[in-house]
Amino acid sequence: MHSLLTNPLFNVSPENKNSNVVFSRDPMDIFSQAVAKGMMTTSYAKACLSAKKIQIIRSSVLNVRDGMRDSGAGLKVLKWLVSSGTTNNTEFLKDVAFVKIMMEYMVAEGLQEAAWKWVKKSLDNLPALSLLSGEEFSRAQKEIVGPLLLLVRAEAADSGSPTSLDAAYMAMSRAAGYLGGLSTPEVNKILGPPGWFLIRASVMPHSSRPPATESAFESFLSLIPVIAKHPARYFAHLSLLHPTSPNPDLALNYIRSIHLSKSGQTRSQRLNPATESDHHNIQLGLDTANFLLQHHRYTEADEVMDFLRSHYPKQLGIKEMRQLEQAKAEASSLELLERLGLA
Repeated sequence: MHSLLTNPLFNVSPENKNSNVVFSRDPMDIFSQAVAKGMMTTSYAKACLSAKKIQIIRSSVLNVRDGMRDSGAGLKVLKWLVSSGTTNNTEFLKDVAFVKIMMEYMVAEGLQEAAWKWVKKSLDNLPALSLLSGEEFSRAQKEIVGPLLLLVRAEAADSGSPTSLDAAYMAMSRAAGYLGGLSTPEVNKILGPPGWFLIRASVMPHSSRPPATESAFESFLSLIPVIAKHPARYFAHLSLLHPTSPNPDLALNYIRSIHLSKSGQTRSQRLNPATESDHHNIQLGLDTANFLLQHHRYTEADEVMDFLRSHYPKQLGIKEMRQLEQAKAEASSLELLERLGLA
């Protein structure tokens, strides 16, 4: 028993990918041995799963998620959780580090239905939120939303090869289905955190993810009003990035409205540190300008670039502006060649 408890395996940090530790035994064999001796806890299970993932990453597998699936480690831990009675209540869900790594394995191994049981169990505690405020509310909200957020993150994770956001989008739609009858503010308390994560993942620049399907993307788009308190910006950005019919019109209208509202700002106000809203406006502007240049809408692209120069001179990186200027120059050259009949 002492040798198990002091095994270096249980002190391995999953983030320490440069460690020189070499596992002479399969971590899941140690897991089974500890279970047989009645010593297993979610903390030790997390260590075993993390160590197993490190082994998979260091192995010759081309796709980490496939390696996690083939390991069967998630199913082994799930069987222990059920047989030990750990899943009879939601106490184990408070071990966020364990739930995070476990969700990754469950998604890899196709065990999402078991994960959804955990999500629904956690959502049953939603009525208690109305009785809390301040730090107590924030702490309870994190505990209730945690399993859903970690499931969505696991569905969206890249594990060796780019992953479409389809499964993550559909997970959000499924969660929304469990919240029928609740008010918009109540739904926002649950869908807000995973929704914000997916918005950021959706608009991430230079993403190599395969495009989402139209149905999955639009299912997420329909949830924006209950995810964001001011949805216009996100409707605009996501409409621009639509997988089958991208449209810059909402983005242009939004940028024009921001330009008008900021026109009275002083120079010192424009040089203030960027807020989260500013960063999103900048990314929206960059994406909109690039789209317009690619579609030969040069006058509108110039308008957007002037907006960025005028209102975000300090916050906007020189690299991004140079990229836009280069794209503009290339687009202008192509237009000239087309006019000459040489392109």
